[in-house]
Formats: sequence, structure tokens, C-alpha cells
Amino acid sequence: MSLARRLQPVSFEEYLASQRGEGQRFDFWDGTLIELEATTKNHNRIKRNLIAQIPQQILESKGCELFDENVMTQIQSKKRYVYPDIVLTCNPEDQDPLIIEFPCVIIEILSQGTAQYDRTEKFFQYQRIPSVEQCVFIAQHQLAVESFERAPNGQWLMTPLATASDELIIHRLDHRIPLGQIYHRITF
Repeated sequence: MSLARRLQPVSFEEYLASQRGEGQRFDFWDGTLIELEATTKNHNRIKRNLIAQIPQQILESKGCELFDENVMTQIQSKKRYVYPDIVLTCNPEDQDPLIIEFPCVIIEILSQGTAQYDRTEKFFQYQRIPSVEQCVFIAQHQLAVESFERAPNGQWLMTPLATASDELIIHRLDHRIPLGQIYHRITF
């Protein structure tokens, strides 16, 4: 399944008004709406498993909040907004009730229909957000995770993870999560 794009441009204000309701969610790219596809049970299990492995006390001790795919993340003010599967912010200035403006960790759970979009267009833009320190891509059809971290020199370094005993390290939280926990109850 490919992503549907609405060709008739809309203003940022029209987009924001449409996203306040309970209807279909769209990413917003320079006036173009990109319809997001429905998620699978495995997608939701992976997301739930991962969030469950990050205790609230760790988040609070680091001054961070974790949000899921129902909160918009700003890529470029009034021009580009997306819905990552999981986003972490640790900036006290991130006070908008609808939008994450200062994400530091972005996690995408890949599906056949969105993998290319997530790993190319969106990742290219995530790398340009100054506050983003880490981007993680989690496959849902095989045990495979890629963690990209911004090095001090600005380059992005990739760590591939592929066994249940490998650990995803979220450095911002000083927290390790075994892939076996992320993929609990997932069958391929």
C-alpha cells in the first residue's frame, strides 16, 4: 500500500483545524497532505512493548515526556508536520498542547506502506531538526532495529540490532531495552 497524497494545497491553518477532530490523520508537507495508513496489531504491540519498557520515573528524572503517534511533531514551522510513532521531548519549552516542537528522540515502526517514506523523506527532515539526537527504525515483519545517533561532529552513526538479546540504547535517558522485550508476542 502506498501513501496517498492530496494534491490540492491547504494552508497550515486549514491543516491544523482538520487535525483537531477525530478523523483521518495527515502529515503536512508545504501545503500537501499525506494520508497516514491504518496500523497493524504487530505495529501496536511493538509500540506498546517499547513504551512499557521506559518507566515513568526515568522520564521524570530526566525531565522528559514520551508521546505516541497521536501528537504532531514540527519539522519546519507552519510548513512541515508529521506524526512519528513515538517521540521523546526533554525541553521545558515544549508547551504547545498539540505539537512537539523540540523532539530529541524519534521512533518509527516500519510497515510495508510507510517504510520508504519513513526512512527517506521523513528521516532526511528529522536529521535537520537541531534538537533531534536519535532516530530509531523498528521493523515489524522481522527482528531488526536501526538506531541512528547524531555524533558530536554532526554525522549520523547507525547501530544495527538483530537479535533478541541486542539492546536498544536510548542515550538521552541512559536506558537500555532488550529487543526481546520490544518484540514480545510478535510473530513473523
